[in-house]
Amino acid sequence: MFQDIENFVGKITTGEIDQQSVSDATTEHVSTMPAQDVAQHVQTAAQNAEQNGQPDIAQQLVQLASTSRSDPEALKQGVISLISSNPQILQHFAPAFAQRIMASL
Repeated sequence: MFQDIENFVGKITTGEIDQQSVSDATTEHVSTMPAQDVAQHVQTAAQNAEQNGQPDIAQQLVQLASTSRSDPEALKQGVISLISSNPQILQHFAPAFAQRIMASL
């Protein structure tokens, strides 16, 4: 599964998959999820980023997750924006989360 995500990220990097398509797929997936689930996925991604030696990304995700209590829609928009502008961050999310986005492409 992780190899699938790496391949997916490679296709984005080479331009085989355009960022607008990633943005559309992410929007479709995240907007239909309950905010609590999105917050859990972001928290998991933050932990994974920290464990993988990327504390800056982990901190960014933790800050994003903290908005879930005060503004769940802002959380969703933040996740969509973050993944759309930096699809490589999907490698930190749970495989099931990333698979749903990849399946839409």
